[in-house]
Amino acid sequence: MKKIPFKSLRHLLTTPAAKLVIFLAVITPRWLSRLNAKILGWFLSILPLPSNKVIQKHQQGIMKKNNIQTSTSQIYTSILIGFFDFFYLSYRSDETFKKLVQTEGAENMQEALAKGNGVIAITAHFGSWELLPRAMKILGFDLGVIGRSLKQKGVAQVLNNLREKPGIQTIDRNAGAAPIVRLLRQNRTLGMLIDQATKGVQNEQINFLGKPASTPVSPALFAKKLNTPIVTMHIEQNNDSTYLLIIDKPFFPKPEDTTEQILTLLNDRISNWITETPSSWVWFHNRWKKIKKT
Repeated sequence: MKKIPFKSLRHLLTTPAAKLVIFLAVITPRWLSRLNAKILGWFLSILPLPSNKVIQKHQQGIMKKNNIQTSTSQIYTSILIGFFDFFYLSYRSDETFKKLVQTEGAENMQEALAKGNGVIAITAHFGSWELLPRAMKILGFDLGVIGRSLKQKGVAQVLNNLREKPGIQTIDRNAGAAPIVRLLRQNRTLGMLIDQATKGVQNEQINFLGKPASTPVSPALFAKKLNTPIVTMHIEQNNDSTYLLIIDKPFFPKPEDTTEQILTLLNDRISNWITETPSSWVWFHNRWKKIKKT
């Protein structure tokens, strides 16, 4: 009998494992999921993982420079809570969702959409970012979100199915400009995450938490070309296990605004979120690595 290589076996088991995690998160009471997240977060923090080395590097460099303090276990716990609630709420009604996710600044999105050129909604891998699209949909804002294809195609499809359940369009970042332009010209909202060093897209070195970081230029380019306003937003985790979606005042680009100026504004806003609640950001991503130009 032919042996299955370990790597192939791992890939084979990843999708069923992801489905099992989602199932357990859906049936587990939220208080217990939070306890599980704390235990698992602590356990992950003591393992010899490459991600822990990245966090330690950021603790000694970026965090120290910005007077930021948070532990590795707190970072994992925050991210796990966000995903567990995303799975849990994906199988709950809109009424249940609205009780747990409040909104501040919905009028800012309405102001931006009133221009008629769509809206570019910028957020980050911060807090419970996976809840943001559905929260926007429930508020009555029609949107699509840009995502990247994961190496694990099965896992990517499972996650995309959950994201699309509320009627949200997902756009592969490798699909080109056409679907993005079409969406914006329909006066809809385009959701983008720009806080990671991303291969395969045009980047510029823009200051982020006091150090230049590769930042995707597409939001600035689309905003300038289509005269589309930009709105930054994020979801915070409250101490009472609820969430707060904060939608900031829109930025209306002017012809004289440079790409660097727009991206600096966006990075500064994300940096402020991180400085205020550092454990809510994905510090295990190597944000400041340089991307080779293709």
